Amino acid sequence: MNIISRELDYTIRVLSLLSNIESATVDEISNILFIPKPFAHKIVNKLVRKGYLLSIRGRGGHVQFNKDLDTSKISILDIMKEFDAYKPVNLCTEDPNACELNPYCSFTYHLQKLELCINKSLSEIKLKDVIFNL
Repeated sequence: MNIISRELDYTIRVLSLLSNIESATVDEISNILFIPKPFAHKIVNKLVRKGYLLSIRGRGGHVQFNKDLDTSKISILDIMKEFDAYKPVNLCTEDPNACELNPYCSFTYHLQKLELCINKSLSEIKLKDVIFNL
């Protein structure tokens, strides 16, 4: 079970890097973080559109972390939801009425408990906790 997709992993890596350095080009990000260049471009573009990064265009163009954002307040769960990477543990935890076995199935209760634990943990991990120290 992959809770963190490869794309989300790369997204968190980019944010972790750029929140601790002045700026970088997409090529530098790709090389430092071992992210394929096309994927790095895609992720950086998404982060710019969402306001996490600022893009400085032109010769020697680069991106930088939006310093108006507070890394101590942005959780991994926030990032997952912002980038549509959040997936429920099972369909029944998202919509109990979607299952024909509801309300007879007691497994839903345990899956909901599991999802609450996962969400709590992910909400407690802040971006500041995963910043790269290069």
